[in-house]
Amino acid sequence: MPSEQRGRFKQKAPAFRHDVIGHTAACTAAGSSSDQPERALRFLARLDRHLLTLADQAARRDFLDRQLEGWQRRYARFIATEGDSEPIIIPADPPQAADFLLTIVGLMARRCALEEQTRVHA
Repeated sequence: MPSEQRGRFKQKAPAFRHDVIGHTAACTAAGSSSDQPERALRFLARLDRHLLTLADQAARRDFLDRQLEGWQRRYARFIATEGDSEPIIIPADPPQAADFLLTIVGLMARRCALEEQTRVHA
């Protein structure tokens, strides 16, 4: 989208349900992912610590669902604004689309694992 048109179109956040893993693999294969996805790994490590503090599986599931929805919305906004929606804290390491995709895949993996645990113990 040309920069002069930015913000003129109201776009609904895409519903990523099945295509995120394929997108991440394609980005990694194309070399657009950073060599060290530290940003996503740091976030997911904090998230894992937080999940342990939640009362039960239902609370964890609800939390992960909200996180997924929020990160999908942020990713859609990041793409629509060509990256301008995210602050650049470290100029040498600006946020990349791969950061969002790795985070979303990590969240989805945790959500699927939680669902599997619930099914096994039911």
